[in-house]
Amino acid sequence: MDNTWWAAMSSLEHVYWIIAVAASVMLAVQLALAFVSGLEFHMGSDLAAHHDGGFDAPHFQLLTIRNVVAFFAVFGWSGLALYHAGVSHALTIFISFSCGLAMMFIMAAMFWGLSKLQSSGTIDVNGAKGEIAETYLTIPPLRKGTGKIEVILQGKKVEMDALTDDPEKIATGSAVKIIAILNNQAIVERK
Repeated sequence: MDNTWWAAMSSLEHVYWIIAVAASVMLAVQLALAFVSGLEFHMGSDLAAHHDGGFDAPHFQLLTIRNVVAFFAVFGWSGLALYHAGVSHALTIFISFSCGLAMMFIMAAMFWGLSKLQSSGTIDVNGAKGEIAETYLTIPPLRKGTGKIEVILQGKKVEMDALTDDPEKIATGSAVKIIAILNNQAIVERK
């Protein structure tokens, strides 16, 4: 086997080649696992799951396996490019380190932004107070029974049970204002 190509390189070039190739292979494996599994491949997650299935607010994580591997890949390839461009050794190390660090920040920011797009899908009915709704089913007077209303909550049309303190029933199609929420039921008054 002819290894004159490898033997002709300097020690710094050897280091950059080893780092660049190893990190690139690791990135390829991470990508392949993400595609094959059909799921997100979390190695150093940007979200922390609770025991009840909820999620913490997204937070910025710089040091994850994914980001460190990206750092080494960019560090290695930019170092090789700078070395072959004839840049001094010290400047090559400094610039390639800076490029790798920049990639870590870019990836952390990208995954932080993506994690903010995730939501639980749970609608908070307490946010309905003060909203205007439309009666869907007649609401009996003086809380003698429940009717139904339709209201837009968090961008979704939601049907809720409704009660009223009005002495008269509120007919279907009437506009009402939600004045309170009690046991996930809307207390409404005519608008």
